[in-house]
Amino acid sequence: MAAKIKLNRPSKLQFSGNVEVNGDVWRYSRDGPVGVVKIMDPMSPLNNYYEIKILSKGRRSAIGIGMGTMGYSMSAMPGWNSQCVGYHADDAKLFHENGMGKNMGAPTCTDGDIMGCGALFDVEEGPAYVKVFFTKNGKLVGERVKMKRPLHGLYPIVGMHSLGESVEYLGHSVCTSLEGVDDDAMSIDNAPRDLWLRCNAVKFLRGGTVLEYFGNQQQGQDIGIAQSLYPLTKSSHYFEMKIENAGKDGCLAIGLGSNTYPLHRHPGWNPGGVGYHADNGQLYVERGQGVDFGPTCTTGDTMGCGLQFTDDEADFSSEESEDEDWEKKNLPPVNFYDDFYYGDNRQQNIFVFKNSSGSKKDNNHEVTVFFTKNGSKVGETKAKLPKGGFFPMVAMLSVGERVMVDFNALTG
Repeated sequence: MAAKIKLNRPSKLQFSGNVEVNGDVWRYSRDGPVGVVKIMDPMSPLNNYYEIKILSKGRRSAIGIGMGTMGYSMSAMPGWNSQCVGYHADDAKLFHENGMGKNMGAPTCTDGDIMGCGALFDVEEGPAYVKVFFTKNGKLVGERVKMKRPLHGLYPIVGMHSLGESVEYLGHSVCTSLEGVDDDAMSIDNAPRDLWLRCNAVKFLRGGTVLEYFGNQQQGQDIGIAQSLYPLTKSSHYFEMKIENAGKDGCLAIGLGSNTYPLHRHPGWNPGGVGYHADNGQLYVERGQGVDFGPTCTTGDTMGCGLQFTDDEADFSSEESEDEDWEKKNLPPVNFYDDFYYGDNRQQNIFVFKNSSGSKKDNNHEVTVFFTKNGSKVGETKAKLPKGGFFPMVAMLSVGERVMVDFNALTG
């Protein structure tokens, strides 16, 4: 099993009023409706499996784990309602879009047990379906469940419904060697974690440098999107994507976004993002309405995006700086994924810029973002640099679209 990462950054959690959230520990705090915690990052080939540990079974062990739609009810156990599936600790039943559970030969779970839930993004099933599986203490239980993948994907959902119940979120991982599960199906081209941080509705090819649209275009809004593992910095300030196939509609985009930018929105449509779109040549900066910006792009064209740093602008990178005006935060070491996914104040090797008076600059200052087509500059725009930096993003929205990404395409 690959190393786990934490996706429960506070800004990415939704939870019911009767659930107390304290970092990784979630507790059912008072009697009433079902308490639900939902992580608002979709399951994907990069993070296709997650686990929770039961710290206390409470009165009844009425704890469930599963996945469902972005808008799934915050007062229903996983699997009770449509477009959701869940495995429940108290009766070991599978619930799939129905309040009546199904015996699947699985064991019940209690204090100390670890419950897991994952999704197989199986090519044979096509982009409209996934196969959901469950585990207890790392071993597969029951059968894999074929499930239609809803618009915008499936999201981790944990439910509790008896006083005193508490669970610990252990994190996400790429499940590559689970007993009883085909290793090849689980690997998804080795899920290139060395290049990409997050994704939705894309398929990785050639070690992760090529991305192909793997969403459900029939729904018209199922955006295929991927976000780079690292933000742009002064030393790595530019990247490109070559359009190998413009597909049916050529709805491709290149841009930058915060590390919590929603994965169901094209670059630039939402706050914290900026994007140049191939189909209409428009620029989008933090809003869903674009402005005329440059030429359209199609098969064979190369689109580029970069940050133009100046000497007095902060470089929110993970690299050391020799500038006397840089002050390194004295923070405990944490792994990279925790830096950007859990807690806004634990980012390791991030520097803050001090002006001549010694005060720290606001991280959310403006930078210049520029775009290119086939090596020639199209134009530039100002954008607010999000906390943690701007992360490269590519997006697609029609069948057949495929791009090759180059993070080492440096300019002068």
